[in-house]
Amino acid sequence: MLRRLVSRLGLIPGHLIVTEREIGTRELFAMLIKIAWAFRGTAFYLLRKKGIRATLKFLYVKLFVPGGEGSGGAALFLIGPLIKRFPRLAPYPRYIEMEVITVCNRKCILCEHTYWNEENRHLSFEEFKHIVDQFPKLKWTNLTGEGSAFLNRDYIKMIRYLKEKDIPVYLVDHLDSIDKETARELVEIGVDGIYVSIDGATKETYEKIKVGCNFDRMVQNLNYFLELKKEMKSPIPVFCFRLVVNTLNVHEMPQFIELVSSFGNRELLGAGSYVDFAGLLDFPEIKHLKVDNVPQEILKATIAKMREHDVHVVFAHTEVQKLPPLESCLCWMEPYIMMRGYVVPCCSVLMSNRREWLREHSLGNVFDKPFNDIWYSERYKAFRKLINRPQGKVPLLCLGCRSFDTTEGAKKYGVDMEL
Repeated sequence: MLRRLVSRLGLIPGHLIVTEREIGTRELFAMLIKIAWAFRGTAFYLLRKKGIRATLKFLYVKLFVPGGEGSGGAALFLIGPLIKRFPRLAPYPRYIEMEVITVCNRKCILCEHTYWNEENRHLSFEEFKHIVDQFPKLKWTNLTGEGSAFLNRDYIKMIRYLKEKDIPVYLVDHLDSIDKETARELVEIGVDGIYVSIDGATKETYEKIKVGCNFDRMVQNLNYFLELKKEMKSPIPVFCFRLVVNTLNVHEMPQFIELVSSFGNRELLGAGSYVDFAGLLDFPEIKHLKVDNVPQEILKATIAKMREHDVHVVFAHTEVQKLPPLESCLCWMEPYIMMRGYVVPCCSVLMSNRREWLREHSLGNVFDKPFNDIWYSERYKAFRKLINRPQGKVPLLCLGCRSFDTTEGAKKYGVDMEL
């Protein structure tokens, strides 16, 4: 009955729909309540160390950021349906993702970078500042990139610039090449969260997928971070762990829970720490590695390990046949800014190894015109108006989304080739 009521009211944010289906409505809400209660320690720490502005921005992330690393989106359980119905209620973006590098010295077999023919480029600090300063009410950032961000010499400088404004910062990294000096600086700066891309529960699987990375070195670096947190008595950064599910590692999902549990409890890893089982964002070169549906016995064993070790787990687009409908998406509230300033609606359109196509169909370029003009352009407004319409066409930029189902909508209502 609870599931039917929640489903009918559309209260579950799109990025949690698959998780709710796998572990159940009651367990999902119990998990979210536990996480919310644990955040009180981080909030008091920030209030004591950083002041009221930093604390309020932290709480804003947990209440209003709809998806992505570190987000909570608690308020969207209530106001999300309103924004989907009336997209004009969405504020000028206060949360963005930015690409800071397209350089990498690894050859991870799941990453489009291994297969593309793009320029190797670093976002300069001047370019970074030009972008950030166009978002005066910025409340959340994910500094990412199709590459290894710490190879950008300005990366720490960028993070420091944001943290001086008390803007929450989240990173995704393999933690294989980070040195002790950089690790200490990140904890001292107050980076809010680090999502560790691991992709294997064993050394053999990890190094087969993340070619060029060393499993033992990653574990050593992670443990050093945790030692620093204890030394500095800091609840941040929060550590979360991502395994991109594919044919090479799907059998290790239960074992991955055990691996994460071995690093420490949630008090050490940080309030909000969880395991993210993400579906493969595939493209032709890696399509053979796609797992359309995780075998039920593996799912059951994974959920059993989750309960045994008291580890929070999120399943993100792991089940192709169970993807939430496009109308439930609010990811469009978090624009993604590609290298050289091209604006796309969210990060889900990336990792498709079609960079030139994305640039061609982007919604604008922040180096050609202010983001304010792009956001309020007729094309962007039409995009926002269409994407959550249950009986509307599928925007071209969203067609084939790996996080939300666009197949049924495209069949029934067609595709808007202008959007």
